[in-house]
Amino acid sequence: MPLEVSGIKLYSVDEVAEMLKSTKPTIRAYFREGKLMGRKISGKWHITEDNLKNYLSGDYPVPVK
Repeated sequence: MPLEVSGIKLYSVDEVAEMLKSTKPTIRAYFREGKLMGRKISGKWHITEDNLKNYLSGDYPVPVK
């Protein structure tokens, strides 16, 4: 169940990995590489529902190397 702060749903690495049928290390790598736009909160990655929808629709920024 996602964390909700001020009406914004935040998904954890575990939740995103389950939704995308991926592994937790892969999801963490996506955050570090900028493929998923998230933020660390208390040392753990989280992504908003809107950013997850943008990623799934293909509307996300290209990572800068």
